[in-house]
Amino acid sequence: MSESQELTFSPPRPVSNRSVLVEARSKVSTCSFHAEPQEPLLYAALRAGVAIPYECGTGTCGTCKARRLAGVVVADWAESPGKAFLRADRDEVLLCQTRALSDSSFEIPGSVNLASAVRVRPSFGRGTVGRLDALAPDMIELLIELDPPLDFDAGQFIVMRAPHIAGFRGYSMVNHPGTVEQAIFAVKRKSDGAFTQWLFSQARAGDPIEWFGPLGRAIFTPQEQRPVVCIGGGSGIASIMSIIEIGCSSRHFDHFEAAVYFGIRTSADAFYLDRLARFAQAFPNTLTITAMLSHDVPGPDMRERYPSLKFESGFPHEIAARDLAGRFSGKVAYVAGPPVLVDVAIRMLITQGKLPVRDIRYDRFS
Repeated sequence: MSESQELTFSPPRPVSNRSVLVEARSKVSTCSFHAEPQEPLLYAALRAGVAIPYECGTGTCGTCKARRLAGVVVADWAESPGKAFLRADRDEVLLCQTRALSDSSFEIPGSVNLASAVRVRPSFGRGTVGRLDALAPDMIELLIELDPPLDFDAGQFIVMRAPHIAGFRGYSMVNHPGTVEQAIFAVKRKSDGAFTQWLFSQARAGDPIEWFGPLGRAIFTPQEQRPVVCIGGGSGIASIMSIIEIGCSSRHFDHFEAAVYFGIRTSADAFYLDRLARFAQAFPNTLTITAMLSHDVPGPDMRERYPSLKFESGFPHEIAARDLAGRFSGKVAYVAGPPVLVDVAIRMLITQGKLPVRDIRYDRFS
């Protein structure tokens, strides 16, 4: 998908070398966990199996806010966009941007069950850049060699950072889900993004990377045995590729329909069409994949080269609403891409598709 934390960071303050005990309480549950000196409290909680609510994990969305009840803490990113959702008079903090200098306690808003039910708890790992391949003028495919291997489900993401650039950025895995020693990502260049500027102009094979994951709740498993609709734009197709991968390999699409809507700006921005076409060819009766050009008209050459794909002009949420009108019932929807697309697609799925919120899955980390 995309990155965050591209602003100026405050340097970390020195902290003690011992871990601290942190208590998190909501209206219905209380959990405790230990956090290491340089570890964001959200990451420490998720490592320990404490289900703190979050979406981006990198300081932009504000979902992991909590009220500090006791303890001394330090915030790492003073300019984080998620701070706009905090109330200073209530001593609220973003747990993804907060480290504890002493034993601490926090109040989580709402009636949140803090007992985690995730299949794999996230953890820290290291890796190196394996390769960087151009996909489109402003898009690359990044392969990271992982240590230790990463175990993840389709639709999940990790956050990663380079040693000389402050802050983590979130990216979804393109890979077939499972346990992998190499993770693949579709990365879009950000004009004001320090991390992507480094990837596009300076990064080389062998450069070190630190990562934390897997993260995310927009998970697809064939065991659900339900038809799906996927709406993605730009690099948001990464998590959808992973969903399609497991849907094909498990033969899920032998029995359940899937409609995929992939939005790009122009024909010059197209990527992954060869792979998508092979998926569609393998399941011609159940898997429909449509590529939308928002600022261009699909030419006859695209249609001739990829006869198993459909091409449209417009935006993916609009084409999905038209194609599936009256047929959303019973489906599980996955949405990924730029924040504007995610917002309008969710609105369409609720108001026009009449899908219940529990059947709309997304991770907002742009």
